[in-house]
Amino acid sequence: MNDNAPVQLHRWSAKITYRHDDGPQSRLFNFEELEELQEIVERGPNFYAIESIVVIPGDRCPKVTVEGTKIVRDHLRAEAE
Repeated sequence: MNDNAPVQLHRWSAKITYRHDDGPQSRLFNFEELEELQEIVERGPNFYAIESIVVIPGDRCPKVTVEGTKIVRDHLRAEAE
């Protein structure tokens, strides 16, 4: 493994858990746009075998709260007026 290789940060991560005869198995997918998740699901194992999909922001997204984003949005609106 090359320790000097650039780290690829993604906007979104999805953990998809599929039902198998020997129990559930999960796979992690990283992608940039939410619309890409549809293609991941369509080309994967049969989507009827999906037990769950959990989507979370990736490492390049700042950690904010709902209230915090409202403060920023209101501030930007006030600057634009």
